[in-house]
Amino acid sequence: MKRNNSVSSFLSEYAVLLGIIVVFFVGMSIASPYFLTFSNITNIIQYVSTYGIVSIGMLLVILTGGINLSVGGTLAISAYIGCSLMVKGYPWFVSVLVCILVGMLVGLVNGLAVTKLNIPPLIATLAVEQMARGMHLGLAQGAPLTGFSQTYLNIGASKFLNLPMSVWWTILLYVIFFVVLHKTCFGRTVYAVGGNPMATKVAGVNNNKIIIAVYMLAGFLCAVAGIIVTGRMNSVAVSIAQGLDTRCITCCVLGGASVTRGGKGTIIGCFLGVFIIGLLQNSLDLLAVSSYWQTFIQGVVLFLAVSAGFFRTFFAARKK
Repeated sequence: MKRNNSVSSFLSEYAVLLGIIVVFFVGMSIASPYFLTFSNITNIIQYVSTYGIVSIGMLLVILTGGINLSVGGTLAISAYIGCSLMVKGYPWFVSVLVCILVGMLVGLVNGLAVTKLNIPPLIATLAVEQMARGMHLGLAQGAPLTGFSQTYLNIGASKFLNLPMSVWWTILLYVIFFVVLHKTCFGRTVYAVGGNPMATKVAGVNNNKIIIAVYMLAGFLCAVAGIIVTGRMNSVAVSIAQGLDTRCITCCVLGGASVTRGGKGTIIGCFLGVFIIGLLQNSLDLLAVSSYWQTFIQGVVLFLAVSAGFFRTFFAARKK
């Protein structure tokens, strides 16, 4: 009985998102004979792995009432610095470690700027994005970085049970952060800090420490995504992770997170939002829609998602 209640609760909470996914599958299976193939579905999941992982960190930040516009620059600079060491002859695991440390360092800068300098998250992370992106471009001098070890490439490019490792890494991280957010004291505190920061402060919680930790986790996830995508592509391109922030925000908001107030959103909703954006991108590609119009359509999706969130909050407030 309890299990049935859990299933019905899940279907009720995510009915709209699941309905959108069903519509995509039905519509695209009719529109394109290539959609419902194992290789195409695998490609969708592999494609979303990069911003799917980064979206977890974006969700954490949004839950605390913040925003993070520095995810693209964080991924770029952490991947470039880490991989440049490998090109110079350092072992691959040193590159991985440095990549993660750089990502967390950028996250620390974000967290300190927001908590200690009291800079609004939008401005603080936008400034950090410009610094990180500019540092990457300055070091790269307009040239892509290549020449990585095979072991490093296997992290993102190899397969296990006929599925790319990037897919497995994405699933693993979503499972881990589902447990962290919904089954641990830290996760409950993240929701509380975003939902009612004054109450948590009165209760003795150090809100600043939680916010800094969340930004550092976001930096860590950017670095992990950077390792996976550069391993899969065998290069750190100059244009890597362009527009990543907008796409991750879209996934989180589509999944039910609120950019106007913290403490609202789930890891399952985030995953479904990521999958829907992947379906949208794949569908547009299969239908041969121009890349220019694809950008417009993605903007429309973000606008509608934010608008839907606003109206949900508005009507919920009126009912009270």
